[in-house]
Amino acid sequence: MNLFATCTLTSTILLIGGGDISEAIKKDKAALQGTWKVTASESKGEKVPEADLKDLFLIIRGNAIFIREGGKTEENFSFLLDPLKKVKEIDVTLKVGPQKGRTDQGIYQIDGDTLKICIQSNKDSPRPREFRSPAGSDLWLVTLQRMKE
Repeated sequence: MNLFATCTLTSTILLIGGGDISEAIKKDKAALQGTWKVTASESKGEKVPEADLKDLFLIIRGNAIFIREGGKTEENFSFLLDPLKKVKEIDVTLKVGPQKGRTDQGIYQIDGDTLKICIQSNKDSPRPREFRSPAGSDLWLVTLQRMKE
């Protein structure tokens, strides 16, 4: 589903009494706010070396996701949530670079101070249903730990 359709659907649900989804979105969005340290990452079945994750953080403010690496912070993504799905869904839209405006579909799981996100980067492939990144897939799996601020 593209970003416009997602926004339209969300707006329609909110206008016709989607109080449950509105409250669920507010709750999960609030739970995501803050600074998260990337503790593990895997892309297409390949684990990212720990050394590459040493100074990598995601900062979530409002609907924006910033990446902080090596002391530099840049807004890279915006996101939309659907926390009422059996596996909670997230759509992430690129805000910079040659693929600016591309929306990737994913899933997320918040467990206390741990966050897992699995993103499908191939727009022609279905949204992931599991937190895995098998070889040959276009799936990116990241595990994050909340930083105390």
